[in-house]
Amino acid sequence: MSERDGLGAAARGLRQYLLVVAAKLDAPAWFCEVDVPAGAYLALERRLARFPDHETALLWDERDGWSAAVESATGDEVIVLAYLGEDVLPPPEAVVAFVTGLYGEQYPGQPDAPDFRRPGTADGFDERLAAYAGDPVGQA
Repeated sequence: MSERDGLGAAARGLRQYLLVVAAKLDAPAWFCEVDVPAGAYLALERRLARFPDHETALLWDERDGWSAAVESATGDEVIVLAYLGEDVLPPPEAVVAFVTGLYGEQYPGQPDAPDFRRPGTADGFDERLAAYAGDPVGQA
């Protein structure tokens, strides 16, 4: 599969999953691309103490899952600091714990991209996303 229906269950599920994560983190803004490969950007309210001059964000994609990043000085690029590395679609609580660790003195996650899956393969991923479509938490 190389295309995902933007109105289908997997796309709705991705939006719902992101709404849950964004709500738990009180993220002020988020964006997602539901097509293959799917990806998302969640802005975080606080900056990291070790990068006080840079905006902090969470990135998600269907290959590597969640990562923490800071925007470059120009704002044109994002620099990945760490990958959560547990699963491409971990429970929202695991994402919250990852972010909590980032703001603490911990260095959570892993430095290298986990490369969980190849986008577009029939591996049950879209079905996992679709499961979130049945439990709406807001308008996606």
